[in-house]
Formats: sequence, structure tokens, C-alpha cells
Amino acid sequence: AVVSKKNAMYEAVNKPSRAKFFVGMHAESTFKRTNRLGAFVCFKAADTGGEFLLLDGYKMLTEIPPDVLSRLYERGVRFSNAELPFFDFLRSAGPLREPLEPIFRSIANAGVAAKIDMELDMQWDENEEDGLRLLAFSPPQSPINRHPVTGRPAWFCNVHSHSRFLRDERDGKDLPETSGASKLNRTNMYYGDLSEIPEEDLRAIDDAVMRNLVYVPMKPGDVVLVDNYQVMHGRDVFTGERMHAVTWFQ
Repeated sequence: AVVSKKNAMYEAVNKPSRAKFFVGMHAESTFKRTNRLGAFVCFKAADTGGEFLLLDGYKMLTEIPPDVLSRLYERGVRFSNAELPFFDFLRSAGPLREPLEPIFRSIANAGVAAKIDMELDMQWDENEEDGLRLLAFSPPQSPINRHPVTGRPAWFCNVHSHSRFLRDERDGKDLPETSGASKLNRTNMYYGDLSEIPEEDLRAIDDAVMRNLVYVPMKPGDVVLVDNYQVMHGRDVFTGERMHAVTWFQ
């Protein structure tokens, strides 16, 4: 949600329906570009919890087991950052399913492109648990990025926030009902060829993240300036009303 379009101020994850969701560690990024700096501000702290979380991307390269890091770097990563779960009715469409799928895919692709400013590849996915749905995939990319000023490599991979496996382990599969765009924000992470990342590798990444989290309790008026190429961010669960926002700039 935009708080102030003129000042590029966006509301952070404050929805009551999202209060019990742990927001995993991530950087603000797309495949080809990202924001250089972010200013996170607290207008109202939650009654309990809701701490702002930080993670050192340089340190993560030494904390992730070398074999896990090597596999991710060599194979690359790819994530689905939107899910459109509206098409299960096509499974009972009989012979009409085949000609209808490309039509709905084109419509969905245009709709997602209008809302998400990044290169995406819409692909069908079907299983008994989720039914038939469209997933919006990013291009294959490296889990490591170089800082534009220092040139130092840093962990720059949203697997901790985007992995469905890690999210289910943290929050449970039976999550409370969400509203608005949150219904579409079901993400997942894969190797660059869209094969599954082993659960033991995901747990190793999660262990490295959770060992190195920095909890930042913020009071009204506090501002945290974040170097988005070097430091990842997230948010703990909370109770009560919470109002934080962020502005991004180069």
C-alpha cells in the first residue's frame, strides 16, 4: 500500500491478517535491478513482537555450509513470486481445457505484468493439494550479488522468505485466511532449472539465518537506514496494531 506516492513511501507488512506470519529475510530485488537504500520508519509499535529484523549478507557467505552454497551458486536459483489459484475449473472442462489454457495464460500474463514491474514467465502447475494454477516465475539468477560500491560479494537470495517449505515449517500449513493481494503472494524457490532444492539444504540455510538474526525493536520516530545490497530484512510476528513504513531510493 502506498502511504505517499510523492515521497515513495510504502506501508510495511502491518495487516492484522498477516500478524501471525513471520516475514522471512529478504532483499528488495528483481532480476535486473534493485533499490540501493531503504529507510524504514516506525510510526506505531505493535503491542508485542513485530520487531524489525536484519541479516548481514556478507556474513551469510561464511555461515551457509560450503557444499550447500556451492550447489546454489553453480545451479542458480529461480522463484515463483505470485500464484493465481483461479483456474481449477479447467480440470473439468474436458476437451475445452487445451484451447482455453493459452487464452487464460495470456490474460493472466497481461494482468500480472501491469502490477509487477519485472520479467516474469507464467507457467501452469497442477497437483492434488493445490489444484490447477498459474505461477509467475522469475528468470534464473545467482544467489550471490556484488555490492555496487565495494565490489564485495554478499548473500542476495530471498529463499528464506520465498521457500514454501520453510514458510510452512515456521507458520504451519493451515495459515489463517489472508485478504487482498496477500492471497496471491504465495511464493516458492527452486534451482535455476526449476528442480526442487533438497529439504536438508533449505534447513541448513534456515539455521544459518536464524543464528545470525539481529532483532531491532523500534519506537515511534525511529528510522533504520538499510543498505539493500549488504543487509537483508524481515519482520517478527506481532499482536495489536502496528504501523511501519519504508521509502526506497538509489
